[in-house]
Amino acid sequence: MSLRIEKVNSELQKRIMEIIQDEVDDPHLGIISITRVETTVDLKESKVYFSLLDDSKYAKAKDILNKMGGFIRMQLGKSIRIKILPELHFIPDDSIKYSVDMYQKIEEVKAQDAKRREQYGKD
Repeated sequence: MSLRIEKVNSELQKRIMEIIQDEVDDPHLGIISITRVETTVDLKESKVYFSLLDDSKYAKAKDILNKMGGFIRMQLGKSIRIKILPELHFIPDDSIKYSVDMYQKIEEVKAQDAKRREQYGKD
């Protein structure tokens, strides 16, 4: 990925998060975080990955964000000077949930191992 695209992605992530926090007032979104942005080389499209505190709201949040994509894009146009402003596609990012689940599984295995060592003596 080129340095230019990385800078565009970083700026888009920052600005989209600001717009959602400051200008989008929808209680169905809850606590949301923009985790990353992936923009095509031609700057025509951006995948905007988001994460929520409440897993049960992903479908509703995706629908709301994609419907508000035009508004968010318009607000981006006011704050970012770029020749082509990409079309935004919002995608749920479950990597945080996956990380938490993996951490919990590791902790379970460690606890089971400790219990087994305690039961049968230390190895």
